[in-house]
Amino acid sequence: MNVTRLRWTDIPDSLRSRAEAAVATPLHEIASAPGGFTPGVASAVAGRSAARFFVKAISRETSAVAGSYRREALLAEALPPQVPSPRLLWWHDDGTWIVMLFEYVDGRTPQIADLSLVMEAVAALGVTPGPPALPRIADEYADDFLGWRGIAADGSWQSVVTAYPELADASIEVLAAREERWSRAAAGTALVHGDLRLDNMILTDDGVRIVDWPNACTGAGWFDLVMTASLAMHGVDVEALVGGHPLTRDVDREDLDTVLVAAAGLFVSRSLLPPPPTAPTLRDFQRAQAQALLAWLADRRPDILKNRT
Repeated sequence: MNVTRLRWTDIPDSLRSRAEAAVATPLHEIASAPGGFTPGVASAVAGRSAARFFVKAISRETSAVAGSYRREALLAEALPPQVPSPRLLWWHDDGTWIVMLFEYVDGRTPQIADLSLVMEAVAALGVTPGPPALPRIADEYADDFLGWRGIAADGSWQSVVTAYPELADASIEVLAAREERWSRAAAGTALVHGDLRLDNMILTDDGVRIVDWPNACTGAGWFDLVMTASLAMHGVDVEALVGGHPLTRDVDREDLDTVLVAAAGLFVSRSLLPPPPTAPTLRDFQRAQAQALLAWLADRRPDILKNRT
């Protein structure tokens, strides 16, 4: 997932001065975060008296995803105070650059050995009411969970099966029909992160903090848990994990499976697109996510992947 990131000093002087004025101290970069799919600034900066902050910034001139940074800033302002996330201290959009200054969180990316702590954070998030300012999940993902229906419409099913032989016995009509019901299945009023992966978490001495909120919305409290099925890439038995989790014990099986189908369609369809110039490894990661979701779906509902028309 590594990309060449911009650095703190790449931000225009005038915007760096604004950020420094907001926290009343001159700032200098001490580290740039590894990983990620965008070339934006993701740097720890320090000021006087050992004060530390985290900067995210991007230029519309260098990245087509700059809009997601603005969206993240707006949503970060709306997050309830009890959400375990670094607080947004200041942000500014000058029409070209978007710069965000967050509180600094000292920690590391969780590993599989830390899964119990990760699941505690997921459980807490799943029972947190989403603020009214957030969009509904049906609106947030309206253009994303169209994967199977898009494949059915453009007649590319055979090329999909070539790329994913595990779909050889499946029916695109069955998958597309199931996908169409996803928004009703995922409806709810809980706070949803929308992209919950280990690399969007920080393990601290006080527990797990969750970062990167451009997809935040309100929906079913178990949605994020289902989307963490990519943990299967690391050898996690996601069926056992989800089956015993308090967020999903009493969830209607059909609703969960419908969201699982829709999520698989999202990653299958996205993985077959040309890689973005600024994120050459993104499609490989999406393919791995798709394979993890399809493997889980095959275990849970082999009937869905073995229907022929």
